[in-house]
Amino acid sequence: MLELRDVRKHYRSGSEKTEILRGVNLHVERGEYVAIMGKSGSGKSTMLNLLGTLDRLDSGEYELAGKPVHKMWSGRRAALRNEEIGFVFQHFQLIPNLSVYQNVLLPLIYGSNRLKRKKSRVMALLDEVGLLDKKNQKPDRLSGGEKQRVAIARALVNEPGLILADEPTGSLDEETTESILSLFERVHNKGATIVIITHDLEVAERAERILHLKNGVLV
Repeated sequence: MLELRDVRKHYRSGSEKTEILRGVNLHVERGEYVAIMGKSGSGKSTMLNLLGTLDRLDSGEYELAGKPVHKMWSGRRAALRNEEIGFVFQHFQLIPNLSVYQNVLLPLIYGSNRLKRKKSRVMALLDEVGLLDKKNQKPDRLSGGEKQRVAIARALVNEPGLILADEPTGSLDEETTESILSLFERVHNKGATIVIITHDLEVAERAERILHLKNGVLV
């Protein structure tokens, strides 16, 4: 599904250069559920941005679904991102003035499928995450767990091959965390590839494989 080979990334602040990733190698098979752990500042978010094609690596190679991301210009990366990747964030990133239904529909707006099929897909996902009865509500009327379920439905609506989750339970209580992790497991059991970034061992242990990012390398 995806492969990083000797990937390096640094940032500059004035004349000072800080290396974030120092030769990362990663291979994730299609259908795997992988957790990446690391302390704050270890490079987890940088890695997620690279995996999600939101940023460019400085050197090395990145292949996603057999395509060489490291050779692509920004427009092609954006197209690949829309085709292959669904994102789930810690703080949900829902659009407050749109309804639950509209938030989930959003990634399909520029697709080629007919509107009837798009509507059917959104309704089916809202039913799957248990929020069909709240499709017309705005995000500010939802609990944290409900917002995250909307975010997961939005991530799935394009039927992407890869789900990237960045601390998806970081702002949720224990009971709600369990419901979200159970939802991820159901999604995975249907064939989705999931890479989850977390600092929580209990969350990571729900994955099939745990990797640790330390000093810019996976160990």
